[in-house]
Amino acid sequence: MRAHFYLIGLICLLLASCHSAIETPTGTCEPDNGWLFLGKAPYSLVTRVDAAPGPASFCLVTDRSLMGEPEVVFEADAVVEADSTLRVELGSLEPGFYQVRLRDSVRFNIGVRPDAVVSAPDAQADFDDFWERTFKELEAISLEPEWVEVPEYSNELRTTYDVYYKSLGGVTAGCSICLPNAPGKYPVFLQYMGYGSELFRFDPSGNPDRIDIMVSVRGQGLFKKAAESWVSQGIADKDTYYYRGAFCDVKRSVEFAASLEKADPDRIFALGESQGGAFTAIAAATDKRIRAASLAVPFLGDYPDYARIVWWPVHEVFAQADQQGISREDLFRTLSYFDVKNFAPRITCPVIMAFGLQDPTCPPHTNFAIYNNLGTKDKHFVCIPTCGHAMWKEPAWTPIRDAFFSKKCKK
Repeated sequence: MRAHFYLIGLICLLLASCHSAIETPTGTCEPDNGWLFLGKAPYSLVTRVDAAPGPASFCLVTDRSLMGEPEVVFEADAVVEADSTLRVELGSLEPGFYQVRLRDSVRFNIGVRPDAVVSAPDAQADFDDFWERTFKELEAISLEPEWVEVPEYSNELRTTYDVYYKSLGGVTAGCSICLPNAPGKYPVFLQYMGYGSELFRFDPSGNPDRIDIMVSVRGQGLFKKAAESWVSQGIADKDTYYYRGAFCDVKRSVEFAASLEKADPDRIFALGESQGGAFTAIAAATDKRIRAASLAVPFLGDYPDYARIVWWPVHEVFAQADQQGISREDLFRTLSYFDVKNFAPRITCPVIMAFGLQDPTCPPHTNFAIYNNLGTKDKHFVCIPTCGHAMWKEPAWTPIRDAFFSKKCKK
């Protein structure tokens, strides 16, 4: 997924004094750089910045005003100390996310009580009927999987296959599966790909005691020919929008996983980042056979506010809508059927979510539009304060996610 970084200059990576990770019942800030406030006010920002010592203008701008007239909620005359430490008493702030603007060059985000951010579902009255009708169409299409062995990703432990099966509209979707050769029942890990990601196949020696599946929805992964604007395809109508078919491909992938002879039906898990995080949420919302889910920097949450925070992807959708003469009201009505926050209340399995406080692609507010509407109470978030969108590059995240699934595997 593209990254349009709005950070200007080098933001700080260290606190003035070293602290361990913040751990609360609701989430973890890992490591703690003093930018995420999980407790009660008053709040004090103490951090190092890449700025010359001396007097400095300081203000906070709400994240949901970044694409328009900036809404300044706090201003102060600040001083950057000789060791580049910035200390500002912020007092009380509403739950949400803010951009720090120090002088004309330093920009970075902070967050306040993210699990209290409100982004209420806005599903249309016929949301359930629409998806019930859609999934009935899907059910009428037989799976008919076609297995093709991939010898270069196979060994004595596991064999890799590319699998192709039919989905909504008779379109082919599929996956790359790494299947243990020994008899038995194994946990299944369904992994969903980021927007336009290159196809990835698993190391057959990597996790020999589980089934790994990398899912490809229509037009992506196994089927990707070139970069496309999937997010704006078919936007004129909810029945033709790209993600109607893609969400069905996700649901079909769970059906395929559950059909495997070697699959342990009590240990089917889903994980993904960015678009893959959104697809993970859809899998868990539409099929209760998903027993635990990991969402990292999830995409497609809260379209209306998305457009107020960052340019892409909503403004790409705007451009296509304008070409077709689609009003904003009609556009957002259509998008509401595919807004992951409207599926979130249907997710009842345990969930862990990771987000980057500096994410300019799937900004934190849109992540919490999903997280705060989850139907499960067994949920936990992990913040990497200095991370943008590339959560997969953060060394702290993978062990946390793996530990989460390890516990679920033992139940």
